[in-house]
Amino acid sequence: MILSLKNIVYTNKKNNVTVLDDTTIDFSLGKVYGILGKSGGGKTTLLALIAGLDKLDSGTIFYKNQNVENLDRDNYRRHEIGTVFQQYNVLSNETALANLNLSASSAVAHGNGYFYDALKKVGIDEKVARQKLKKLSIANQQRIYLAKALINDPEIVLIDEPAVTLSELSLEMIMEYIRIYAKNENKCIIISSQSKVIAEYVDELWGLNGGKLSFIKDNGE
Repeated sequence: MILSLKNIVYTNKKNNVTVLDDTTIDFSLGKVYGILGKSGGGKTTLLALIAGLDKLDSGTIFYKNQNVENLDRDNYRRHEIGTVFQQYNVLSNETALANLNLSASSAVAHGNGYFYDALKKVGIDEKVARQKLKKLSIANQQRIYLAKALINDPEIVLIDEPAVTLSELSLEMIMEYIRIYAKNENKCIIISSQSKVIAEYVDELWGLNGGKLSFIKDNGE
């Protein structure tokens, strides 16, 4: 088990709605998890809490048996967690190559060849990698967002609503890529979605409704 959420409670401070109510779930390496739910139902909040971007009202998140509250959050977010959220943290006036270089930790930076290889895996060639993001097609920009999430070889990758964040790419293609990546690299992938298309590609499917997280099915059984 790489990640464990115990009795998580989180209330939206703007409208005083409890979007996560006594949520408990364990995540393991080598598996893809899907969290299904309606828009505004707390899926993005759940991923943000796992990423250390917000704080719980109560409960505990454990990463490798350590309370995330006690970790160096900057180090945790940079090295242990890869994210593809609806609000991208990229520099549009820089090249794809520069964006990956700026995001990479010194532990994985091995020169441009390393970054070209990472981009090639998501369908970006060297010519495109040397162009500024703002001049690229939306599809290629989204491929770079995915490469950026994986560049530091994180143990956990969080993808928020791939039908939106990676809208110009085939959802089926993304899910197949993610499934192979999780198995081959022994990573934990957690995906939030409104689309049931993800159901056949994940190892475990969960539903989030009314603040309650419930198990739906295990495709490994």
